[in-house]
Amino acid sequence: MSQLRMPAEHGAWGILAVPFLCAAVVASPSSSSAFLPLLLAFICVLGAFLLRGSLENYGEWRALWLPVHLALLAVTGVAGLALVTVYQGTQLLALAAVGLVLYLFQRWLVRSHQRESEKRSFAAELVGVGILTLSAPVATVAALGRLDTAGARVWLLNVLFFLGGVLYVKYRVRGVLAHRTFSSLPERFAFAWPVFLYHLLLVLFLASAALMDSVPAMVLVAFAPAVLRAHGLLFHLGQRFPIKRLGWTEVAHSLIFAVLLILATRM
Repeated sequence: MSQLRMPAEHGAWGILAVPFLCAAVVASPSSSSAFLPLLLAFICVLGAFLLRGSLENYGEWRALWLPVHLALLAVTGVAGLALVTVYQGTQLLALAAVGLVLYLFQRWLVRSHQRESEKRSFAAELVGVGILTLSAPVATVAALGRLDTAGARVWLLNVLFFLGGVLYVKYRVRGVLAHRTFSSLPERFAFAWPVFLYHLLLVLFLASAALMDSVPAMVLVAFAPAVLRAHGLLFHLGQRFPIKRLGWTEVAHSLIFAVLLILATRM
């Protein structure tokens, strides 16, 4: 009981890294002066993620006193202190507080969801998206010293993208676990209607924002693959699939989204 245990949620790595990458590139596309604070910010984000995941895998918080956890906590703390004091990233303290509140709420949801015992409830997974995508404003504050409008927009768009991804994966898996044949499109729509409704509202929101010049119109292109993927449930619902393939497909969608979103902010 002395080694670091990696977080169990493999998909969480993408939800953590992609928003950070998008925000970092948007905030400092060509500035070398932002490299060191961004590196420190990534150490903070990664350290907190690994520490949380390892402690949860141990299943007991007294494991915090293991040398490996204390060392990780020290490195994360030093990086965070440097950001706040040397690079004036005081807004990071507020983001850390938001992350802590969301995490405590998530743990409450997990414990109170008796039917799934140790599994995360769906609501807890959605809150988890909010926690992990905090890496975006962290990167913005590290690069600029503050959270600006562009950084907040990148954060929001990442939240919307990954909420849709979690919803899609949940219903793709539920369709298999239902052990039933979906013989018609109306039947599939009735089963997975939250996925379709969410993405319809998402498109309407993005289109409205683009018309009001709140977001670049290119953002709609960035979300297009995810929207098409979601509506693919009308044809794929109930079909068995290798879970690893689904995971890698989600990684690919995340990377495509990141590239298109970064391009959208530069046009």
